Amino acid sequence: MSAATNATAASNASGTEGAPWLVRYLEDALGDGCLRDAGAMVAASLGALAWFTVFDFLTTRGWLEGGLSRKLIHVSSGSLFMLTWLLFSSSTEARYFAAAVPLLQGFRVVAIGTGLVTSYTSVRSMSRKGDRRELLGGPLFYIVVTALVTVIFWRTSPVGVTALSLMVGGDGIADIVGRRFGKGNPLPLPFDTSKSFAGSAAMFLGGYGLALCLTLLFNCMEYMDLEAGAAAWRLAVIAAAATVVEALPVGDFIDDNITVPLTALVVGGLVFQRWIEAAAAAAVAAV
Repeated sequence: MSAATNATAASNASGTEGAPWLVRYLEDALGDGCLRDAGAMVAASLGALAWFTVFDFLTTRGWLEGGLSRKLIHVSSGSLFMLTWLLFSSSTEARYFAAAVPLLQGFRVVAIGTGLVTSYTSVRSMSRKGDRRELLGGPLFYIVVTALVTVIFWRTSPVGVTALSLMVGGDGIADIVGRRFGKGNPLPLPFDTSKSFAGSAAMFLGGYGLALCLTLLFNCMEYMDLEAGAAAWRLAVIAAAATVVEALPVGDFIDDNITVPLTALVVGGLVFQRWIEAAAAAAVAAV
């Protein structure tokens, strides 16, 4: 029997006949079970560590300012993490292996933030003021929210994907654009003059754009079953609601890494009710 025939037989046996070619290719190459998921978890974790090391190096060399480094990590690490979901199998346990990736980084952040591990370069690249204790705030919330949304919603729900996209792509870009292009803006936000319309526009466009791209990607991979036009306006509604919440002057009381995804999940649950119910059923089945 030829290699091509073997590959086809394996694909049919695993239930992927008729699935997108990339899904079939990954299952033929990597299998479809816990061994594949464990390998994907290790690869994604090592990739994340290498990615953080790059920013540590750039910050230490003075080529990248600490505040900008923190937000670039915020935007890029979450976006790349969601792309690694393609590496994981279709098993019910896959979501847990994927969630372990941010959690492993969380242990590192907690160790540095509490002083158990000394890493001045990591503190400089992930904090605003160079205080290691800052890592136990926003960065840790970011990690915990990412892990929870991964376990509960996974790649089969547009609500979870949108919530993470608005947190990583929206909130992160809003800060970068707002600080650099919103300064001196003659039209600051009326209810919070420390924020600008430029930052809010970046929040909406960045978060909505990332959510739309990832949702369409996972839809093409048949992890979701969406009609593109109907999904697009729903994503816009969620992004608009999260943008309003991000602009509110509540940052001193509750972190944006909590309010933004929480808003997206609540509004997403209203406009994507069917997928919320499906995500809940899948999460229960995976326990």
